[in-house]
Amino acid sequence: MTNLQGNHGEDVKELYYYLDATPTNSYARMLYKYPQAAYPYELLVEENRRRSLGDIEFELMDAGVFDEDRYFDVFIEYAKAEVEDLLMRVTVHNRGPQTAPLWVLLQLWFRNTWSWTNGPKPCISREHPHRLTATNSQLGSYRIDLEPPTEFLFCDN
Repeated sequence: MTNLQGNHGEDVKELYYYLDATPTNSYARMLYKYPQAAYPYELLVEENRRRSLGDIEFELMDAGVFDEDRYFDVFIEYAKAEVEDLLMRVTVHNRGPQTAPLWVLLQLWFRNTWSWTNGPKPCISREHPHRLTATNSQLGSYRIDLEPPTEFLFCDN
């Protein structure tokens, strides 16, 4: 929510927890709770706009999207194997009483510095059914290996 939408100012209306991390952050684990119901954006905005500074905030849990335990637990872990070797694991558990679809979209991107420096654009290419190579003139090349099933979507925006 933006400052004008929330009764206590800007606020993230998601449900997540930081579960574990080393002091150097070479390992970190978090839990994101993702509802199976449609995200109640309009309800969150309307209800928080209606409330005053003296009222408590209207949170995602208050909107009823986790009723009947219809949600996914998405665990995300990061670990550094070496200085430039980062491992990531995403584990999803359906906590609902029925099967439900969920699409997990991992994103790989470079910060856009080429548009104002006229430098070369980085390149992300598919090298193998489950491998990408990301190349940047300033940062070098990186390999991204993914476990099947893997479908890649490329865009240039």
